[in-house]
Formats: sequence, C-alpha cells, structure tokens
Amino acid sequence: GKRLLRDILNKCLVPNFITYRNSDWVKGMTFHPHNSTLHIQKLFEVCPSIARMFDEEKRLPLHHAAASTVQSYNNSYEVVMRAFNAYKPAAMIRDPITKLYPFQLAASRRNYKASFSLLLENPSLVSSAVNRNKSRGRKRKRIQKSSA
Repeated sequence: GKRLLRDILNKCLVPNFITYRNSDWVKGMTFHPHNSTLHIQKLFEVCPSIARMFDEEKRLPLHHAAASTVQSYNNSYEVVMRAFNAYKPAAMIRDPITKLYPFQLAASRRNYKASFSLLLENPSLVSSAVNRNKSRGRKRKRIQKSSA
C-alpha cells in the first residue's frame, strides 16, 4: 500500500510534474501552473507518512524532488517545497547518492529558488558545515632535510 504510493510519488509524480509541459501523458491538457502539483499535494494529505518513507535507494521524496531536472522552473520549486513542507526534517538529511543536503542538491540542478528557500529554513546547515570543515583541517607534515 504505502510503498506503492511512495514509489508512485518518487518515480512518477515528482519527475513528471517537474517536466509537466513536456510530459506525453498530459499533452493536449491546458497547463495551469497553480494546479500542476495538486496530485502531489493530495497524496501528502491522504498519506502524510510517505514523506518520511525511504525508498530502496534510502532516499526521501524531498531528495527526489530536489534532484529532478528543472525544465519548468515554477513547477520544480513547488514540488520541492511541497515535499519539504510534508516532512521538514528531511532538509537536514543528506542524499545518500550525492551526499548533498537537499538545498545543495536543488542548487546543483539550477533550482536556486528552492535551494535558497530550503537554506532559509535551515541556516544552521551552512554554519555546521563550515565548523565541521575547520575541525577536519589537515595539518601539514614538516619535511626535515637530511644533512648530507
């Protein structure tokens, strides 16, 4: 039941609504940007727990949404934010495939609006990453010259 809904969300709805205008299964339909994510919204309303369900790749719906290619800018932003609002703690979980946080993943796909919005919701992600990198700094080994 819920696994099937999760797979439909991650593998069908998220990628297809982000590329809504170009999708074969909606050709001939009138495009309404404000309605394009209605199915995703309804799925989260009917079964909110799927936003917390990891798939076989250990990814959450937010990871799938942030990783999708941007072809329709507003749709991809809406999909990412719907996935985020359905399970906000997902923004602090790194994607297991790319090892990026969702805001980084969205930025890598040129979805800067979603990236910035996710970052505004979790500004501590930047400061914790900076502090973590400082503590991991490599020390240079001194090479002693041997006297010959």
